[in-house]
Amino acid sequence: MHFSVAAGALALAPQLSSAHFLFPHLMLNGVKTGAFEYVREHDFGFMPHNNDWVNSPDFRCNEGSWNHRTQPKTAQVTAGKDTVGFNLHLDFGIYHPGPVTIYLSKAPGDVRDYDGSGDWFKVYQLGTMTPWNGTDQGWLTRDKKNFQFRLPSEIPAGQYLMRIEQMSVHPPYRQKEWYVQCAHLNIASSYKGRAPGPTIRFPGGYKISDPAIQLDSWAKPPPTFAPMPGPQIWPN
Repeated sequence: MHFSVAAGALALAPQLSSAHFLFPHLMLNGVKTGAFEYVREHDFGFMPHNNDWVNSPDFRCNEGSWNHRTQPKTAQVTAGKDTVGFNLHLDFGIYHPGPVTIYLSKAPGDVRDYDGSGDWFKVYQLGTMTPWNGTDQGWLTRDKKNFQFRLPSEIPAGQYLMRIEQMSVHPPYRQKEWYVQCAHLNIASSYKGRAPGPTIRFPGGYKISDPAIQLDSWAKPPPTFAPMPGPQIWPN
């Protein structure tokens, strides 16, 4: 019988998982698909990683996700038409403050054989309200259970990893907690324009010295601006 750390974690009592979380569900045109139906599991359960993780290849889709690469299906979607995203486990909302970003990376062939070592471009982000008073309640991500967006028309056809990332800013000073998961998409598109960008790679795309990671949520007086991690959103 197949039993994974992530699937087992979903069966834990809610009080054990309300603070830490997974993104096991692909959202497809407003419908929550099955847990890990289109999303790669990983072997790290609900636990977050710290800042040093941005320098690891596991930062792409989380630790052990390569072990599960052949298990999810690949969702058939159309650029400029379909709405996609992620839903948290057990319909919990994100308890910890911090930004959410979503990236795409085109596989050279079958996405099930792709490790995410290529270029990534950002297609979604959600940060704080504007103006922001520096409080946890000012994060637009707080208590949200899913994050959805319409696929831009300006995406070339092909199979993609879609990666969600939440950077929790509540630990003391400049330490962060990271939650990452990837889904499989096959995007139909007639787009023939310039390649999406700017692009980054993981690891290497983030540095611990980046302003977003250096945000000190415990500062006095509190910060009134929270930079987003990563490059500009595509299209731009």
